[in-house]
This record gives sequence, structure tokens and C-alpha cells, in this order.
Amino acid sequence: MKRGKWLLLIGFGALAVSPFFLWERAREPAPDFSYYLEAPSAMRLVEVMSGRLDLERRDVVKKALDAAGISYREEHVSNRIFNGVNVIVELGEGSETLVFLAHTDRVAEAPGANDNASCVAAGIDALKILTKEQATKGKRLRFIFSDGEEKGLQGAAHHANNNDLSTVYGVASFELCGVGDAFGIWDVVGPALNSPIVAVLQKAGQNLNIYNATHGAVPRFGSDHLAFSKKGLAAVGVTMLPRDDEEKLRSYVDDPNNPKWLLNFVRPTIFRTYHTSGDGPETIQPVALDMTTRLMVETVRVADQAK
Repeated sequence: MKRGKWLLLIGFGALAVSPFFLWERAREPAPDFSYYLEAPSAMRLVEVMSGRLDLERRDVVKKALDAAGISYREEHVSNRIFNGVNVIVELGEGSETLVFLAHTDRVAEAPGANDNASCVAAGIDALKILTKEQATKGKRLRFIFSDGEEKGLQGAAHHANNNDLSTVYGVASFELCGVGDAFGIWDVVGPALNSPIVAVLQKAGQNLNIYNATHGAVPRFGSDHLAFSKKGLAAVGVTMLPRDDEEKLRSYVDDPNNPKWLLNFVRPTIFRTYHTSGDGPETIQPVALDMTTRLMVETVRVADQAK
């Protein structure tokens, strides 16, 4: 039998048994924002955001920032195919700008806990810590809670196309922050090669004793940083993952069309619920959220001290 027919048979077979391998479940409505206010934490914020409409998720982010006394501005994004709002926090007094992004939107079929409420929640906790510290002098932090990432990086592209980027030191977009004990730095190509942003992320990981590694171009799973790399800036993606999954994850990213990945349980851990109804709060590890928060904070501190 020809190879193409074998692949078709494998595909149909995988679809036939998918109920046994895909994580599908009915869900209770997300708790009200008052649940988060009772005992504010990144985990509770993930629970509140999961499953909500994009507009509601963005409102939750603004409410959490308001509750923490963190000032922000809204950047309206409007074009012929998308309307949304970026929520932007700026801290510090430095002449150079470190840009972090975490997108607030989700795909329709997934509750969006790990993708990407996890990184949003960790980012808000990081901002809570950083606002209590003395204002940075070497670098300014611009944290963009972006809209429309799942619809073609709309919010990030709007910001990159309509703002002065001349002071940008480096860009890191955070994706899938809720599972794992290590982190990967992705799309380390072009301007990102040997760049300060990669160096400070690695140094922050070293300071915190968190295993990390770099990877080159990601052909399919891009994120908001790509809107900035197109402008010639050093911009990378940062993803949390179990260290034991590193080689499997590299293989998946490099060859995402391999038929073996049709079996969900064969995939790397963070991609077993990616863009599926299984991406709910029960998959999120609070220790991973805390690790992400600490990494964000330490990266800002290291960048602030860098020349």
C-alpha cells in the first residue's frame, strides 16, 4: 500500500479513537471576580478567566490591575477584520524599554487556562511585586496584555506598527505558563541571536536555578513577539514546560505534521490540551505560575542592571 494511503488510514483511525485520547469535558461556569478578590492569587485569576469571552477576560485583567492599584492605559485596535483593546502597564524611568507580552484572548474551542490566562495571571503577580520596588533606572518595563493574538497577532501588530520602538531593548512574549519546571526561549534567530534579551532571560533563569534552553525558528506555533521581530527587533517567545519533555517538544515543534502526533497522549505535555476543551484550570500547576512570576521579576531586575 502506498505511503499516502497508510497516512490516510492512520488519520481516520486516530479520529475514530479520539474520544479515548482527547481531553474533552463539560465545564462549570467560571467563578465570579469576587472569588479572586477573596484571596488574590495567580491560580484564582486563571480560574476566573477560563472559559470567559475575550471581552470578559480583558475586563477581568483590568479589574485585577485596579484591585492592585496598578495604573494602565488602553490601546484600541481596529481594522477591517478585528476590533479589540490592548491593556498596557508601564513601569520605571529608564531610557530603554523592555517589552513583555501576554495575550488575553483564547480560541473558541478552548477555555484558555494555559493558553494564555496562565501567563496573564503570572504577569499581574509580577507587576504587583515590581510596583512595590524602587523604580527601575536602567530600563523601563512595558507589559502589554495583548488582544487578538489568536486572530493573527492583531494587538501586537497594531502596537508594533503604531508606536515608536526606537528605545526597545528587547521583547519577550509569554505563552503557556501553567505547566512545568523549566522554560524554553523560542525563535532565537535573526536579531535575537546573541541579543541582550536572550542573555537576561538566561541570566534570570540561572539566578533562580531554573533550567532553560534556547531554540531556533518555530515554523507553526508563533506568538506576539513575531510582530516585533518583523520590525528588526530582538524578540523571542518564552514557554514553560516540564524539563523531561524538552526533546519531545523540540521534535514536535520541528515536525508538527508527523502522524504520530495525532495520538494526543504522545504529544509533549503542554500540547496535549493546546487549543482543546481540555485547556482548563485543573491542568494548571500553581508552582509553574509562581516560577513564571519569579522569572519575569528577575528578568526585569537583571535587565535593569545590564549596560
